[in-house]
Amino acid sequence: MIPIRRTRIVVSYVVSILVSIALLVVWVTYTIQARARINELASRVGVPVGNVNWVVLAVGCGLAALLIIELTSQLATRLAEHRYANKQEEFISMVTHELKSPLAAIKLHGQTLQDGEVDRAQLDRSVGFILQQADRMAALVDDVLESSRLVARKKQLDLEPIALGEFFPGYFEEVRPRVEAHGVTLSARVETDAAVRATEDALRRLMDNLIDNATRFSTTGGEVRCTVVAERDLAVIEVDDDGVGIPKKELTKIFDRFYQAGRQVDGRRKGTGLGLFIVSGLVREMGGSVHAFSHEDRPGTRFRIELPRLRFESPAATSRAPRTGEAS
Repeated sequence: MIPIRRTRIVVSYVVSILVSIALLVVWVTYTIQARARINELASRVGVPVGNVNWVVLAVGCGLAALLIIELTSQLATRLAEHRYANKQEEFISMVTHELKSPLAAIKLHGQTLQDGEVDRAQLDRSVGFILQQADRMAALVDDVLESSRLVARKKQLDLEPIALGEFFPGYFEEVRPRVEAHGVTLSARVETDAAVRATEDALRRLMDNLIDNATRFSTTGGEVRCTVVAERDLAVIEVDDDGVGIPKKELTKIFDRFYQAGRQVDGRRKGTGLGLFIVSGLVREMGGSVHAFSHEDRPGTRFRIELPRLRFESPAATSRAPRTGEAS
């Protein structure tokens, strides 16, 4: 059904262009054939004859050109709307799938507990699994809500000074078990006490998206490397992995809403297409920028976030030097 709708849009455009060209041909033909009549009419109304028929031709050609430009613009708009509608349909399908999986798992473990004949170990496993899947569903709902907020540009973040050297060591220790549960090593290096305008929730959300993304597309035994450093007036956060990577032709699109890079390998989930859009939106609200790079000589992707540093040092910076290799 979707290809047919797209074909109809293109066919409608082609027909409109052909009609426009036909009208232009009729206009030119009539103007040439009625040259004497046009000159006579011009002389009657007191307009110098001269090149009046060429003016008539130019007006007709100009109107035809404007019509073709307008039709082309409408085609581009309709195709863009069509692509966006397709992405929304795919997103709804993906979200439904993402929600059905944990719901089915929760139901299964709930039924197991309902039997009442489970030992303590099985009880702990089932409860833990239910909580894990509930967290997964909550994270998905949060992503949908955050994406909607960024699109609507409502309720901007209440930014405050955040000392990166204080925030990140604890964060990396918190996220490390989740990464290593997938057989992937997380190494982290914090070498600055620079402060930026942000919120801890926003920093945690964008880092969760980048690290989870890197983990999902890394193979067992792979490594996700995170660095937090200062460069002149910027605080730079990088997340680097050895995963399947992103095709270079897609690097400019991966931050679009609903966009999913064509890199589903070995049955890995592709996600909802919201994670990197949220990362980009949050970084932009913090006054920074984010870029993605593919490695030239090996698989993997590197994400680089640049945030403007505040002019003052964090309080902790006066009592200790920047930490090298902390939280690694």
